[in-house]
Amino acid sequence: MHILTLGINHRTAPVEIRERLAFPESDQPSALARLVGDYGLHEAAILSTCNRSELYLAADGDSGLAQVRRFLAECQGVDVAALESHFYQLNDSDAAVHLFRVASGIDSLVVGESEILGQVRRALEMAQQNGSARLLLNELFQRSLRVGKRARAETDIGRGRLSISTAAVELAGQVFENLTGCCVLLVGAGEMGALTAQYLVDSGVERLLVSSRTFARSQSLASQLGGEAVPFEELAAQLSTVDIVISATAAADYVIRPADLRRAMEQRRGRPLFLIDIAVPRDIDPAARDIDNVFLFDMDSLEQVVAANRQEREGEIRCVQAIIDHELKEFLHWFNALSTGPLIRALRERAAHLQEQELARWASQLGPLSTDERQLVEGILRGYANKLLHDPLVQIREFANDDEGYVRLDTVRRLFRLDDEAEEKES
Repeated sequence: MHILTLGINHRTAPVEIRERLAFPESDQPSALARLVGDYGLHEAAILSTCNRSELYLAADGDSGLAQVRRFLAECQGVDVAALESHFYQLNDSDAAVHLFRVASGIDSLVVGESEILGQVRRALEMAQQNGSARLLLNELFQRSLRVGKRARAETDIGRGRLSISTAAVELAGQVFENLTGCCVLLVGAGEMGALTAQYLVDSGVERLLVSSRTFARSQSLASQLGGEAVPFEELAAQLSTVDIVISATAAADYVIRPADLRRAMEQRRGRPLFLIDIAVPRDIDPAARDIDNVFLFDMDSLEQVVAANRQEREGEIRCVQAIIDHELKEFLHWFNALSTGPLIRALRERAAHLQEQELARWASQLGPLSTDERQLVEGILRGYANKLLHDPLVQIREFANDDEGYVRLDTVRRLFRLDDEAEEKES
């Protein structure tokens, strides 16, 4: 059994590719059920955020990666071959290290961001609720959550309020130098929208408008922050009155289109409008960039904003990596110990199979054997096999506590051709 990861993130794919591989929470239960039920994977979990879409799997061998590619093509309508260069695939310890880095915030666009740990926790809970995270992935994700907590408790990686939302507000501040006196329209009153709204108020915006598909939610958020709720149906009309629009909904399609913006710009009489789209899939049609005096920034535009953030935290990243190295050793000891039982059993079965073969091969030359004589010959063969296996079995148990144990255990399987044996039995 192997842990496998197939994914894309902000480093390997632009936002227009990431949005095609996004998994909204509402779609995840059916996706997990299909991965396990229809594609033969033992366990599955999905981590889908604005900057990454990753599938974590427990499967027999590397064939699981082929299966998940088939799932993406058949169930998600993804042209896997065309996007192959954007994927990364990881096995066992590499997959564990990657998730530990993700949970700790050092693999994020905004290093040390506060939101990712909750997103990892929700990915685990979703897989648990749908029965697709059992032994391996449950342990892996639980340990990643521990890494994330330790990173934030024992280092300054999360110093300050760091998130995509803060980066968006910082970008808005760079555009206007000072947000005091600006009117901002926030589209989306979910978790990311709420965080963004709070940061906007803290930055001193003069007027905050909040609009979402659920008007009651817009009213609740606006009342908490001294803003104004706008019915979603009036969203397009408000584009002519504001300075900045920050959009962060979970919509599957665009909520702001070029036609809306052209009408708004006619009324603005040349006054520029700044749009910041931090949703994946995107909320604002990228064709908005073709309209005069409309300036659109998306998730990939935040790269320049957060570059300084990574530089400031280089020392903390090294401290977090030390935590990851320690937790990885602990996880691999557990993982290796999990592997020793089946390996020892497979070795004993291999030895028993060879004994039967040898006895059958010599049966014609030995002639008819009495029950006692047959038991004597079987005892001699069994005793020889046990003596031969004694030292290897002792070493296998010791490998469970070795940092490179999973590699050594795989070498044992290859030396004794145990995978070949399993294939012969299946055929």
